[in-house]
Amino acid sequence: MNNEQVRFERLVAGGDALGHLADGRVVFVPGALPGELVDVQITQAKKDFARGTVASIIEPSAHRVAPPCEHVARGCGGCSWQHLDVAQHMEAKVAIVREALRRNGKIETLEVTAGGVVPPTASRTTLRMAVTPDGRLGFRRGGSHDVIDTPTCLVAHPLLNDFIGDVRVTGATEATLRCGVTTGEVGIWLHDEDGEDVPGATVTGLPSHVVVGRKAMLHEVVQGVSLQVSMASFFQASQVAAELLVSAVNDAAGDSSLSGEYGPIIDAYGGVGLFTATLVDTDIPVVLVESNPSACSDARSNLHDHDVSIEQIAVEQWRVQDAGLVIADPARNGLGAMGVNAIVATEAKRIVLVSCDAVAGARDIRLLLDAGYACEGVTVLDLFPNTPHVEVVSSFSRSQTAK
Repeated sequence: MNNEQVRFERLVAGGDALGHLADGRVVFVPGALPGELVDVQITQAKKDFARGTVASIIEPSAHRVAPPCEHVARGCGGCSWQHLDVAQHMEAKVAIVREALRRNGKIETLEVTAGGVVPPTASRTTLRMAVTPDGRLGFRRGGSHDVIDTPTCLVAHPLLNDFIGDVRVTGATEATLRCGVTTGEVGIWLHDEDGEDVPGATVTGLPSHVVVGRKAMLHEVVQGVSLQVSMASFFQASQVAAELLVSAVNDAAGDSSLSGEYGPIIDAYGGVGLFTATLVDTDIPVVLVESNPSACSDARSNLHDHDVSIEQIAVEQWRVQDAGLVIADPARNGLGAMGVNAIVATEAKRIVLVSCDAVAGARDIRLLLDAGYACEGVTVLDLFPNTPHVEVVSSFSRSQTAK
């Protein structure tokens, strides 16, 4: 396909730069930045839009930098924003969330504020890595299934970087690595692309203290609370990220709601119990709803001294109970209509929504507004440095006239 010069306008959800071709069509290009004039090689041409790659940069942005990680030049696609000065990442992420609210949520008036930021290097305590044909660990090339071996990782915690380059895997296509910063514990779990165990898979090159398997468990301390986290359970990408997210949820919920003043608390998509364990006193009634068996097992351990009912079921299928506060932290695809319906049916006075996708979050906010809730604030956290991923914490109050 032909090349075309494009002046780029902004970054969009997913991290690509958006510009317009000479015929008016929108074009999306990874690796370009706002304000740049770029020679674009068109790779996909549709009636209403196109996609392309950077052939050459004619006029670079003042915010363009050389990627700090050597593996980017080799094709590693793990951190797709390393060409953008890290000092610009939060501003770009706030702009992406605002645009998603406007375009996908049809919301113009909400104030979006910048929240906490994770350090750009050596902080990530959970890595999901792919396996090369010769058994080394790495990350996939951007837009490809090819795996680039990465013996070190810029964002990984030193406890993981200590052995990534020594590991050899047979029989599995992916591996999840995790460490506990406060305990020094380290684990690895071998699996396939769907997160399923692979019978007969083996790993060599591990230090003696590394535990292996889906049921292997580590511990991490967040807000002074020790949490059990099994390898197959979801947890925040870093200990710092967990601390920042808990603080943001605390601010969004408010002391009155967390004290149980308005009624029981629903910890929806509650995982290993992070929010209940760190934010709720042990004598406050809580219902934690979580479908993942591993996470529920961890939550039972983490919340053994709490007044909590742990219900292992999808929120969308859960038998709704009245509540004063709902904290909801769904997966990347968001609550959706069914999730919103379940949460709204609790008639909670207050809702705190954690969204890890700007577009899904904007749609969920729109649904909650339409259900009679008022959005009181939207805060963007940068928990995934060097990437376009966002974390958004939104707070809602129920109108006295809402039904």
